[in-house]
Amino acid sequence: MSKIVITKEQYQRLFETGAANAAMDLDIYVQPVNYDTSTGNENMEDSIEEIIDNLKELNSLFKVGKKIKSSTKNKIFQAVDVLKNVYDSAKEKP
Repeated sequence: MSKIVITKEQYQRLFETGAANAAMDLDIYVQPVNYDTSTGNENMEDSIEEIIDNLKELNSLFKVGKKIKSSTKNKIFQAVDVLKNVYDSAKEKP
């Protein structure tokens, strides 16, 4: 390894410049980076979870013999059709 001889003034200037650059570089790397990871679907996710919970409860009620009106059954079938259409639309490529 070769030796380099510099003067005290050169060393001082090199140190000051290097420290300033190092501080600037460090400042860049320690700044918090906020990435937006939101898909914009959070409300939809919550609604779907609520629907799933309600459907599970309905399924449990029907398994133990809960009787419902024909008009309510028709509403359930209509809702299922709507959900199938939403599902098919969501799966399509934009």
